Amino acid sequence: MSESVGSVEFLFGIEEYLRFQKKENQAALIHGIASALQKDNSALGFCKGFLQNLGAIVEDISQQDLVNFSFDFSKAIDSETFDTDAVKIYMSTLDKKNPSDKIFRGINTCIKNGINISVINDAFSRSQMKSKFWLVNELSKIHSNYDNVLVMAGWFGQIKSIYDKKCTYSKMRILELDKGACETSDYVFNLSNLENYKVKSVNVDINKLTLHKNGYEWPVENFKEHTSYTEKFLPDLIINTSAEHMTEEWFHQIRFKELESNPIVAVQSNNMFEGDGHVNCVHSIDHMKKKFPMKEILFEGELQLKGYKRVMLIGRP
Repeated sequence: MSESVGSVEFLFGIEEYLRFQKKENQAALIHGIASALQKDNSALGFCKGFLQNLGAIVEDISQQDLVNFSFDFSKAIDSETFDTDAVKIYMSTLDKKNPSDKIFRGINTCIKNGINISVINDAFSRSQMKSKFWLVNELSKIHSNYDNVLVMAGWFGQIKSIYDKKCTYSKMRILELDKGACETSDYVFNLSNLENYKVKSVNVDINKLTLHKNGYEWPVENFKEHTSYTEKFLPDLIINTSAEHMTEEWFHQIRFKELESNPIVAVQSNNMFEGDGHVNCVHSIDHMKKKFPMKEILFEGELQLKGYKRVMLIGRP
């Protein structure tokens, strides 16, 4: 995790995701919900803001949807956790309106499975979403297909659904130290791509990986059957959007091992030096280039977010 956020920043993150997909009407509604909760924590204030923004999207909402909204909000209005309840109500509606969207389906499944709402808020906050869109947009300008994609510290594997909007791949491996997050990636967010392990999470410590010239070697585990096998994986794209949480050991392993694929490496860090678990932040892109020296730089830049700056470097080590 990189930040501690609440329901408002989560909703703004979902708004960004909808705008990324050019679903402006749905984004307008969720913006109204987030703005109302931001300005007034009371249920009455929320309802007022919701009604004020309803005109922007009324053509996109059926009469039955409005009836369902009214019924659900009326049940939640006296709750001490109204803002959380409002998020659940709207996320359920988004899931119904976008049945093929893996992000909405995954978030609702997480909520039903009792995953801590603060973890969900963090994973899909405005800053997290903007950072992922930035990454995928810049990668798509370099190439549209990367064949074997490796995502380090991939959390719930939610980046896969964002990556799919701009780029293609043959296989994707999502490395994560938290086994619970790996299981959520496999059986919630990426279940539809689990067959033949087109997309698969791998429960490993990134700094303890075995790397050969012809690729990484790691155990691939079936978390339900408790079986595993050893896999060799040669990536041509390596993504690490959580470099602030670890030393540069993983990068130097790539840098000093001449892989047969000559992979592109995309690294993101930030300047939140006081953040929980942040052991390797950077002040700027120049600072980042010293930590992660590239033989060929394909992109470098900084993105100002709420309260901090994210820094990204893409190139060949």
